[in-house]
Amino acid sequence: MFDYTVTTNKSIDQAVESVSEHLQEVKFGVLWDFDVKETLHNKGFDDFNQSFRILEVCNPKAAKEVLAMEEKVSYFLPCKIVVYESEGTTKIGMPRPTVLMKDISDSEVQSFAKGIEETMIAAIDGAK
Repeated sequence: MFDYTVTTNKSIDQAVESVSEHLQEVKFGVLWDFDVKETLHNKGFDDFNQSFRILEVCNPKAAKEVLAMEEKVSYFLPCKIVVYESEGTTKIGMPRPTVLMKDISDSEVQSFAKGIEETMIAAIDGAK
């Protein structure tokens, strides 16, 4: 499966705050919080009403380590976590690093991606 997604009873803002806190506990920081709905409204697309917040997140130490293994990993950085509303429910999800990097034929990179994925899943689970 390409993604890992959970549902939560929290609002979008509460979920973003919670996932940011849980990421911080595992040494990930939010580099950018992109509010898609707000941006589209600012560009004149007032008919777009679905809420999406795309968080670009990074663990600098991990990024440095994996980039030393394979420079093409940079295509997948920073990691993304999306908080959005679908059919009245707030969801928190991410693309799985193991899936994104499956075509990099370095077992050390694959193992590293698995560890990052497990860490991010734990943060998302803690945030829900």
